[in-house]
Amino acid sequence: MSSQDRRITKTRKAIYAAFLQLLNQKDYESITVQEIIDLADVGRSTFYSHYESKELLLDELCRYLFHHLFEREEHLTIEEYLTHIFLHFKKNQDHVTSLLFSKNDYFLRQLQKELEHHVYPMVAENLQVSYPKIPASYLKHFVVSNFIETLTWWLKKGKSYKEDQVVRFYLDVMEMTNKNKSSLF
Repeated sequence: MSSQDRRITKTRKAIYAAFLQLLNQKDYESITVQEIIDLADVGRSTFYSHYESKELLLDELCRYLFHHLFEREEHLTIEEYLTHIFLHFKKNQDHVTSLLFSKNDYFLRQLQKELEHHVYPMVAENLQVSYPKIPASYLKHFVVSNFIETLTWWLKKGKSYKEDQVVRFYLDVMEMTNKNKSSLF
């Protein structure tokens, strides 16, 4: 690696670290590029040579977080996989949770896409069989939004429960929805 490559890497890391530190202190919307460059100790032109905007910095953060978060080992059960996701949010509670709690539109859209791709298929088949008349798009919305709300509740108010217990709550509600379908309609 050349010295120029090391400088680029070091600068990107400084910008990224400053951004994460600011996310721990305040909402994304209130963070300015000036605050990022001041904390990272880089010039404005240096920041913009690496990132066109703070939105692109957020995009990189989301791609990095979600790449690690949603990697799944094949041998994991759905319960183990969802527990892994909950545990990841708990361990990265500083910056990830601040984006979740602030209801950042971009972060939530990216999270929803990942959940639709990775989590929904795990529970979709049972729901689609149980509710053939309900549009798949509604079921997808139902599964994903309930997952996000369960995760948010747990991180805000349910800390007395372990992550695997909360995953079981979520899955039980999904199963209960299936079991009680005749009494719902």
